[in-house]
Parts: sequence; structure tokens; C-alpha cells
Amino acid sequence: MSLWLSAANRAAGWWIGTATSAMRRQQQLAAAEMIKSATGKKSARKRRARPKRRRTPA
Repeated sequence: MSLWLSAANRAAGWWIGTATSAMRRQQQLAAAEMIKSATGKKSARKRRARPKRRRTPA
């Protein structure tokens, strides 16, 4: 029974994480649309850091 509950918990966690990220994306899009319509400007996007290059051992 423990294995079954572990698998069910893992699946539920994945679904909750997926739903949460989709909800956050929609909230950000809605907020951007409200800002755009209220000010006539696009909202400033956050800059993402570039991924660091991995060095190969010499």
C-alpha cells in the first residue's frame, strides 16, 4: 500500500505543480494586459540571466 500511495502522491504533486505554473502564467498575462490598456505601454519584461557555459576539463 505504501508504494501505491507514494506513486499517487508523486502524480498528484506533478499535476498540482503543472496547474500552478499555468495559473501563474495566465495571471502574468492578465496583469500585463491590464497595465497595457491602462497606460498604453507594454510592461517591462524581467531580464533572464544567460546560462553559464560549462568548461570542459583540460
